[in-house]
Amino acid sequence: MPESPPPVPILHPNEPQQRQLDKLQRIVEVLMRRVEASGEDSFNSYAHFQTAVALEAQVKARTRDLEEAVTLLNQSRARLAEAKAEAETARADLSNALEAVREGFALFAPDDRLIMSNRRFARMLPDVVGHITPGLLLEDYIRLVSQSSELVLSGGAIPEDWRRDRLHRLRQFHSDFVVELKGDRWIQVSQQRTPDGGTAILQTEVTDMVQLERQQRDKLLDDQARLIRATLDHINQGICIFDADDRLAAWNDQFFALMSPPMELMRTGTGFHRFVDHFTTAHIFRSLDEPQTVVDWVADRRNREPLCVEIQRNDGSILDVFTDRTPDGGVVICLTDVTKERAITAALHEVNETLEQRVKARTAEMQQARDAAERANTSKSRFLAAASHDLLQPLNAAKLFLSTLEETEMNEMQTDVTARVKSAFDSVETILGALLEISKLDAGTSATVSVFPLNRLLAPLREEFQAFAARKGLRFHVVDCGLDVESDASYLRRIIQNLASNAIAYTESGKVLVGARRRGSELLIEVHDTGPGIPTDQQERVFHEFQRIERQDAAPGMGLGLTIVRRACDLLGHRLTMESREGVGTRFAVHVPFRTPGPVSRAPQGIRVTTVATSLDGMIPLVIENEAEVRLGMMTLLDSWGASPIEATNLAEADELVQELGILPDVILADYHLDEGESGLQAIRSLRRVNGPIPAVLITANRSERLIARAEQEDVLLLYKPLQPVRLRTYLNTLQRPA
Repeated sequence: MPESPPPVPILHPNEPQQRQLDKLQRIVEVLMRRVEASGEDSFNSYAHFQTAVALEAQVKARTRDLEEAVTLLNQSRARLAEAKAEAETARADLSNALEAVREGFALFAPDDRLIMSNRRFARMLPDVVGHITPGLLLEDYIRLVSQSSELVLSGGAIPEDWRRDRLHRLRQFHSDFVVELKGDRWIQVSQQRTPDGGTAILQTEVTDMVQLERQQRDKLLDDQARLIRATLDHINQGICIFDADDRLAAWNDQFFALMSPPMELMRTGTGFHRFVDHFTTAHIFRSLDEPQTVVDWVADRRNREPLCVEIQRNDGSILDVFTDRTPDGGVVICLTDVTKERAITAALHEVNETLEQRVKARTAEMQQARDAAERANTSKSRFLAAASHDLLQPLNAAKLFLSTLEETEMNEMQTDVTARVKSAFDSVETILGALLEISKLDAGTSATVSVFPLNRLLAPLREEFQAFAARKGLRFHVVDCGLDVESDASYLRRIIQNLASNAIAYTESGKVLVGARRRGSELLIEVHDTGPGIPTDQQERVFHEFQRIERQDAAPGMGLGLTIVRRACDLLGHRLTMESREGVGTRFAVHVPFRTPGPVSRAPQGIRVTTVATSLDGMIPLVIENEAEVRLGMMTLLDSWGASPIEATNLAEADELVQELGILPDVILADYHLDEGESGLQAIRSLRRVNGPIPAVLITANRSERLIARAEQEDVLLLYKPLQPVRLRTYLNTLQRPA
């Protein structure tokens, strides 16, 4: 038999519930009528009755479900109405609160459309009021303001210039600036990004503040101050001056344009710490390390050396910051926008990226630099030879003539004049000899280092200086030493002689003591005196050429003795230390390697053990320098010494280079100030962290005590600009010596 078609469902699930209930009700009524009509003894009628009962139960269940759904719907509608009422109330409260604010306020959504504003915001510019409605684009608002007849543009600017500048400020996280309106009205605009990417704008009328500040400044400025002010306002750099108490004293318009500080800060007498607080929290700078360097420099009253750092802003601009002390103890801060210069430099760098061109250019430049260095070295050698012969020879002849003149009969006046002339020639000869010796030291003259008994130098000092000290009434004592030292005998003798001569010259009473004592692996050759001592603020100056103690009873001389001592010590790699107390005396100490005398350790006299000019063959220095010209000069110099230098401009390049080569450099030579706020000290620290304790040299013009302490703490040699090659060469030679 063919299968019967499936039954058609009475109720369709997609039909509305009410329609399903109506169908069930009609079905129940029909079945009930059929049951009543057929009688109780009919089985089919009873079955229909049971079906009707079941359908009636389903109808009741569906009815209850419908009633519950209607109840829930009514409850949801009630809660929605309550929430809507609360939202309207909150919006009304917020609107009322904004209307109570004395400043104009507007809030733009992340899509730059106006969400809400108060009436005071719109009233700032009457001809723009009608356009300030919800949904207004921020860019359209700025265009309307730029075209407002109420806006005053200074410096020959046009509305389009003002609009572009305002749009540029939108890229900053926070920006404050002042707008001038007609009728000598002034408004400070403060705009800031909200966490969700929107923009909040606050407008504060500062007319009274500006006018009061103008009146105060007009009262304080005389003709000279007006001239200075005009000068400051017409230079390209931003200038800000603080007095000795770190209070704001003066500034120019360019400083305000570059830094955009709030108007309430730009008042005479505002403390420096308030500027620090503002710029720290305003998220203006990409990194706070360089600004913190300026803050530390201002706080360090002892540091009188100028500071120059580069600071990057979040908007991509780069500022060159220079700070210096004023004669009255204040601080002047000079800001220069070098964004364009850095962009040009980067563009030029990208143009010259081709490897083949760089190799050819580098080869030619290195050859030229080597030729120039050889010519300069040859010229200096010829000069030294000519100076030794052509200058000392006439002096010697003149002294011979004076000696002949002394043998003749002269009256008292002639004898006195002759003695004075001879003394003058002696002084010239001494000064010329000292200058020649300094020139030889600066030229990188090699030193022959050998092992010899120290007593060979100390013993002759007694005879050499005993009479000199006795004429001044001083006790001169030399303590013998039985140890051998490793040094250049000629230079070490000159060092000790200069220290002893200097001590006797500056000591008026008491004694001068020369001796040596052990300290660890070093021997300290010391010269003590009971002279007047050296003031703390002059202890570094005495080592410079022609620098002498500023005192009325200072000994005669040109101030070259200690200069020769320091440079000779640098040449030999000997550390020189000094301790001095005013009214007590001074102690100089030369730290020299020593050996215990014996047939094995003693080197024959005159045999060259090592020299300062030792070749650096096999040494691989890593040069980290961001300035191309300086980097080229350093690479050329190291190459001329026999080394095989490698170069990088920053830490990333250096790390990549070391990983690519697969070998560690023997020494790191890093400039302190690198690009992107990076420092050479950070690069050294990072490379050591990955590759171990590599010897390192930090090259800088920063002579602050803080940097000296940090370098010493991290075991980094500090060399100052302009770099003296002989000092670097001496240090590199020590790395070549066997342990």
